[in-house]
Amino acid sequence: MDKRVAVTVISGYLGAGKTTLILHLLKCKEDKRIGIIVNDMAAVNVDKKLIERSPYFSKADKLVPLTHGSISGKLQQQLADAVYQLAASGEVDVILIESSGIVQPDMVAKIIARGETTDGQALSKRCRLDTNVTIVDGFRVLHQFMPGDGAYNQDFTQSNQLIINQIEFCDVLLFNKTDLLTTEQRQYLEQFVRQLQPSAIFIETKFAVVPVNQVINTHLFDELHELEAYDRSGDLSHFSSSHDLGFGIDSFVYRRRRPFNPLRFDAWLDHWPPAITRCKGVMWVMTQPNRVFTISQAGRAMDIIPSGYWIASMKDWEIQKMFTVRKGLKKIWDARFGDRMIELVLIGQHMNQQQIIQQLDNCLMRDDDVVDIKSDPFRLQHK
Repeated sequence: MDKRVAVTVISGYLGAGKTTLILHLLKCKEDKRIGIIVNDMAAVNVDKKLIERSPYFSKADKLVPLTHGSISGKLQQQLADAVYQLAASGEVDVILIESSGIVQPDMVAKIIARGETTDGQALSKRCRLDTNVTIVDGFRVLHQFMPGDGAYNQDFTQSNQLIINQIEFCDVLLFNKTDLLTTEQRQYLEQFVRQLQPSAIFIETKFAVVPVNQVINTHLFDELHELEAYDRSGDLSHFSSSHDLGFGIDSFVYRRRRPFNPLRFDAWLDHWPPAITRCKGVMWVMTQPNRVFTISQAGRAMDIIPSGYWIASMKDWEIQKMFTVRKGLKKIWDARFGDRMIELVLIGQHMNQQQIIQQLDNCLMRDDDVVDIKSDPFRLQHK
């Protein structure tokens, strides 16, 4: 029997209900001794104070605040040390980690599953990552990802990508504050989220009330499958199209072995179809043939960033080495273009798939296209 201490990581955007869930779990802990690590970006850890004031927080429980930073950022080592110390103390039965609202859960999972203490002790000797829980504010997410007129909303720009990341990486997905939604809104939201996260256990909650055994000691986390699969999330080669007849939520992959003309593609982005609520993948641009661009769009926010170089741009001996390192590279390799491609998965409601494909095809490079790199809107600006 595995005697290592089980760790549950609780993620979610600001105000989703993470601390409320912690308080609920304390109330229902029975005779368990709970170790709690609370991360707050600010110097004053408000959540720590709320937990300590709870009548269900006893002397047998342990609380470690990590402030002034993110546990997926500069506080990574402090997190690893704190988890190990709690697990090795023999004084807690379960460890709960409440991430700050801006933490990427996959990075925290890597720390718990693969991390080491400052003096080189592996966390996996003393504890095991048991469950990744993401709690979302159903009311907020609905309004961020409902199809609309595409109007810019500054309130959503910073949070969209992060919330998507938190949804896509979890074992249990708690949709909180569902009492604020109509039945139709709840059904739409679940269908949409299922496109993003098809495997997690989906639970609707009010005030973050959930059966304890569904978020603690679940044995749901599978390191080999989840972390390695998430590391390969940029590879869409196995993505299959799907369609939900009830709400018109569908998805498809756009793949081409020809680069975009950056000027035409940039112009198309100004008329982004509002029916597309999620897009991710890689982009090949004619003016920068060696560089890979990653696209990630969620709701009304979009990131297009350089993320490395195509393997085909490497030296011959480096390419041959990559064939021995990268499984599946041979399957996607093209005799002329190598691994260069455009590969985008698009998810939305009532999308006109054929029209979108036609519009994207119109953005592809034509044989007579000439574009100066200086006019490329995706060119890196050096200061």
